Amino acid sequence: MLEQAPISFEKWRQCGKYFEWGDHHVFYQRGGNGEPLLMIHGFPTASWDWCWISRNFVNRFHMLLPDLLDYGLSLNASKKPCSVQLQADMIEALMAHRNMPDAHILAHDLGDTVAQELLARHNESSLSFRIKSVIFLNGGIIPDLHRPRAAQTLLAGPLGPLFARIAPKKKMLAGLAEVFGPNTKPEGKMLDELWPVVVGANGRGAMARRIRYMAERREHADRWVGAVRDAKVPMMMINGIEDPVSGGHAADGFSKLVPKAKLARLPGIGHFPQIEDPAAVSELVLKFHDCIVEKQAKGNAEEFAGV
Repeated sequence: MLEQAPISFEKWRQCGKYFEWGDHHVFYQRGGNGEPLLMIHGFPTASWDWCWISRNFVNRFHMLLPDLLDYGLSLNASKKPCSVQLQADMIEALMAHRNMPDAHILAHDLGDTVAQELLARHNESSLSFRIKSVIFLNGGIIPDLHRPRAAQTLLAGPLGPLFARIAPKKKMLAGLAEVFGPNTKPEGKMLDELWPVVVGANGRGAMARRIRYMAERREHADRWVGAVRDAKVPMMMINGIEDPVSGGHAADGFSKLVPKAKLARLPGIGHFPQIEDPAAVSELVLKFHDCIVEKQAKGNAEEFAGV
């Protein structure tokens, strides 16, 4: 049974801030005390996804939670598609704006891919901030293992803009619910609450623009898969194994790609572990960071990194 969101999307908006960057009015949340933690959400939602777990981190991390370009409350004035590379550029600019020279990363879905581009830059010593660790939730880290749903395939196709505008709200929300675990599917009021998050400030038309990241994953597979394989920072995956898109099969691939990285499999949980089982995800994140502190104290923090 899903927990109700601890804060409404409207209240989330009221508590946030904006960062002007090019043609974009970037919304972000921030808060908490401790080490910097950059939290990058996925498709098709927004930083609000993190509200189920962010409350558990306020005494451990100083969190930065942006809505990616064209997502959620980040207004895209140009209405042009935003590449993964552009998302990474925005995050670099936001990190500089907030005067954050380093951060741990917690990412989900498309956020995983953005984190992979940031890791690639970090590996090349071209990133403007230092990545201290990365935790991935369910996402298409290895494109060959990504299994898009029918609605995603339609949105990514030539009729995507039309489908985004005319598809019934009920059908689109039902498709979103399908990627949750068998006993953790949102329904009723909670499912309806997801709709304004999905539509966001840019309207239905943005959905077809956003989905282009799937083609980018294939185009840049060598760079982004290689970034994870070659990273020299502590890494972990927390995977809801019932996710039909990037569940247990994706966890198996991650384990083979970076056998030294931590991996936690969540039975009965689907594509949104942070919403479906916030207590377990919060505990795993905190334990992982406890382990980093312990390893660093012993001088062998790379022992469980992907190296």
